[in-house]
Amino acid sequence: MTIAENCHGCFACEVACKQEHNLPVGPRWIRVYPDLREVGGQWRLNYFVTDCGRAIPAPCQLACPAGLNAWHYVNLASQGKFKEALEVIRETTPFAGVLGRVCTRPCELECERGKVDVPVTIRALKRFLADHEMQAGREKATPVKQTRDSKVAIIGSGPAGLSCAYDLIRQGYPVTVFEAEAKPGGQLRYGIPENRLPKEIVDSEIGYIEELGVEIKTNTPIKDLTNVLSQGYKAVFLAAGAHLSQKMGIPGEETEGVMYALEFLKRLNSGEKVALGEKVAIIGGGNTAVDAARVALRTGAKEVSIIYRRSRDEMPAMAAEVEEAEREGVIIDFLATPIKILTKDSRLSGIQCVRMELGDYDATGRRSPTPVKGSEFNVDIDNLLVAVGESVDRAMLPEGLESTEWGTVHVNTNTLETNTAGVFAGGDVVTGPRDVIGAIVTGKEAAISIDRYLKGEDLREGRSIAAKVLHAATIRDGTRVVAPIIDEKKAIAEARRCLNCGVCLEMLKKGLQTACVNACPSHSIYYRDIWEITSKTEPHL
Repeated sequence: MTIAENCHGCFACEVACKQEHNLPVGPRWIRVYPDLREVGGQWRLNYFVTDCGRAIPAPCQLACPAGLNAWHYVNLASQGKFKEALEVIRETTPFAGVLGRVCTRPCELECERGKVDVPVTIRALKRFLADHEMQAGREKATPVKQTRDSKVAIIGSGPAGLSCAYDLIRQGYPVTVFEAEAKPGGQLRYGIPENRLPKEIVDSEIGYIEELGVEIKTNTPIKDLTNVLSQGYKAVFLAAGAHLSQKMGIPGEETEGVMYALEFLKRLNSGEKVALGEKVAIIGGGNTAVDAARVALRTGAKEVSIIYRRSRDEMPAMAAEVEEAEREGVIIDFLATPIKILTKDSRLSGIQCVRMELGDYDATGRRSPTPVKGSEFNVDIDNLLVAVGESVDRAMLPEGLESTEWGTVHVNTNTLETNTAGVFAGGDVVTGPRDVIGAIVTGKEAAISIDRYLKGEDLREGRSIAAKVLHAATIRDGTRVVAPIIDEKKAIAEARRCLNCGVCLEMLKKGLQTACVNACPSHSIYYRDIWEITSKTEPHL
C-alpha cells in the first residue's frame, strides 16, 4: 500500500515488476489502482499500490519437503551457470541426479508459471545439471575437516541414512555408515529399476558423499545397538528401510513360479539373471507393481498384466508411470484380486481371481473393495510377481527398540528419538514405504536432532518434523511427468521461463532494493520487513 498523495499513478512499479519477473502480457503482481472520491466538496483522484505479498520464499521452495531452493538454481541455469546451480542443490542434498529422475516434483505443482501456461520443468533441469557434470567429468569432492570429537553411526545406506551422513559430515562430525548389503544405496540401488534410475548415477552421488569423508562399511548388519554405542559412537541413526514383502495370504503362495516383486527387482539390480515365462501377472497397484511389470517386459515376458483390486482412481502408483506402462503393452485388470494359486505338477499354472466392487471409504481415504459373489475367473500364467506392500523386517532390527502397532520403529515425531538414549530413527523404518524425497527429509531432520543432542541443546524447539513427512507422503500419489532429457540449449530456454519468484526476498536479505522500490520516482514503496510492503514517503528496508 502507498500513501495516496505520494503515488503519481505512473505505473513504473508495475512495469519494473513485470520485467524483473519475466511476466508475459496479462499477469501483474504489484498493481496500481486509482481511487476517485469526494473530499470537502471536491473530487480528488489518488492512487494506491497493492501489496504483492511476494517478499517470501518462492512457492517452489516452500513446496519442497526438503526445502530445496529451486528458484535459485533455476535462475543460475538460465544464465548458463550450471556448476553454480548444482552447488546450490548440493547445499541441501547430494542427490541431484537421483531426484532429477524419481522425485514426485511438488515444486512443479506449486510453480507460479503454471498459472500463466505450464510449470517450469524443474525436475528435468535438476537431472540436466547432474548429467551435464557427469558428462564433463565430475571433480572429486574436497574432504571435510573433522572438527567434532563425537562419532556418529548410521545404520542403513538408503536416502535417509546417506542424507543424515551428508549433513553431519559437513558439520565436522566423524560419520560411519553400516550397510548390511554388498553395496550401498538401499532402495535407490536395489528397489528402483535401471531404466528409471541408472546405477552409475547412484554410484556417483554416493561416491561424492564418501569423498567428503563419510565411511561406508558394507556387508555389516548391526543387531546390537549397545555394542555400537560401546565402540565410542555418541549417537546412532537407524535408517534400515522397509524391505520385507507382504504376503497375499492365499493358498499356494509358496508355489514355484511365485516371486515377490521387490525381491525380483533386487535380484535384477544385483546383476542376477532372472528367467521369466511368456505370461506374467503382477498383483498390486503401487509403484513397485508398475516397475516390476515394465521390467518383466524388458526381461523377456510376452504378456504382462497387473491385477489390482481397486479402480484406476485409487491406484497409488504414479499416473504417468501407469500410462507409460500401458503404452509399453502392460494390461491392467482393475477391480480384481487373486484368491487361489493354481498349479500343475507342483508348479504355478495360473491364478483364480474374483471381481471386486468398491464400498465405503477406509482409513486410507480410498473405497474398500469387497468380492462380488459368483464372479470367480481363472488366469493362465507362467509367473506371478507379488507387490501388495512392504513392511519393516523386525528380525533385521537391533533389539530393544520400541515399535508401533504397524511394526515400524516408534519415535518422537518432533525429534526422531527412540526409546534408547542417543538412538534416533527415520526413513521407511519409521514411516513405512515412502518416496525418496520423504526419506531425505527424515535424514536431514535426524541430522539436526543429532547435532543438537551432541551439543546438549533443545531438540524440540521450533520444529515440526511430522508435518514435513506428512507433506512428502501426500504428494506420493500425485500425477508425475517423466523427466524429459534436455540438452544445454533447451535447459537454458526452459530455465528462462522461471518468473524469478524468489528474487525479491533474496535482494532484501542482502540489504538491496527491489525493482519496484528502485523504479518508484516518489519513493512511495518501502518494506517494513521482508514480509510486508507498506506505505511511507521514504525508501526504507
